[in-house]
Amino acid sequence: MNVSPTVKSLLVTAFVNAAGTGAFMSGSVLYFSLHLHIAGDTLAVTLSACALITLITTVPISAFLERFDLKSVIIFLHIFRGVTYSAYLLIDSVPAFMAVTLVATIADRLSNPASQALLASVLPSDRRVEIMAWRYSLQNAGVGLGALAVAVSISLNPTFGYPLIMALNGISFFAAAILMVPVDTTGTPAAMKRRNVFAGEWPNPRYLAFVGLSALFLLSDALLTVAVPLQVSDREDVIAGLVGVAFLANTLIKVVLQPRLSRNIATTGAAARAMVQAGFLLAAGTALIGVSCLFSSWRLGAGMIFGVCVMTLGETRFLAASWWISVELAPVDKQPRFLAVYSLSATAERTVGPLIASFIVIHFGVAGWAAAAMLFILCAAVVPTFRFVDRTLSETSA
Repeated sequence: MNVSPTVKSLLVTAFVNAAGTGAFMSGSVLYFSLHLHIAGDTLAVTLSACALITLITTVPISAFLERFDLKSVIIFLHIFRGVTYSAYLLIDSVPAFMAVTLVATIADRLSNPASQALLASVLPSDRRVEIMAWRYSLQNAGVGLGALAVAVSISLNPTFGYPLIMALNGISFFAAAILMVPVDTTGTPAAMKRRNVFAGEWPNPRYLAFVGLSALFLLSDALLTVAVPLQVSDREDVIAGLVGVAFLANTLIKVVLQPRLSRNIATTGAAARAMVQAGFLLAAGTALIGVSCLFSSWRLGAGMIFGVCVMTLGETRFLAASWWISVELAPVDKQPRFLAVYSLSATAERTVGPLIASFIVIHFGVAGWAAAAMLFILCAAVVPTFRFVDRTLSETSA
């Protein structure tokens, strides 16, 4: 792929950042519980409270960030998060743990819409989704690398391995800040300062409806990460290591096929069609998993793995398509606030998705998987009713 130095910097930054995130995701709970001796209920309450606070604060703070150059904001947030996550190495009390976690969570949530707005501004529109697909692919590879580094270090030397989790994450943010310096934002909206931040356009009902629809599509993540393992754990006739194989297939598809599955999304119409395809793929995947639960042994394993693969194909199509539409529906000078609102779809899914997924499996089994398939079919059917208009084409005709 022939790309500019700016795009190369953004892609490498995403990989480095994701490696630190992978280290944190894979080992942070162990670090908090075994190294800092934080009780499980305290950890759960803290994470839930932080999620609620960030749900309330992300959008207004993102609107405030429109006053500043987005590149500078992102570099600052990288450095700030590097300092914050490194602070976990120094804390020795529950109040300090709660304070650091809250600040780190807010900074994480702010970084996402700011980064998305910057990417929308600096990437060429005809290659925007293709480059974002490579970014998603590199992020998944980075997460896997970070998780592997932590697993190896903890198995070799836990005393060294647990602090390494936070050190790797902190270092990755400092490195990401340095890698962002060469990014050229000259002549783009990302380089212009805003005033009268809270005036002007805010997400309209159509945009909010799209955010809600996206949250329903994103339930696929909870089904893959929560419902599938629960379904397997509830059976005594499964092949050993089935969940691990399914997750490996999920990761490989995201790393290898994300760019190919996103390549033809260059207009809003194409993105809408891709969302419809994603809905049917997700429905087919959940149906396959549900049907496989009627069998045992290798038939169960093969059906589940095949279903997970089909769901992952749908998930990758949806991510690329929804990102394009979320950007196209947002006014250029208000993208941070619009994309902050869009990010609430993922926040909502992370909040209630695991509960819904576990409820489907525990109480309804095969019927629950069938209901999930019907939900994704309905989501696909709803997409054409939005009548998306390609902003770039409408601006050209005007």
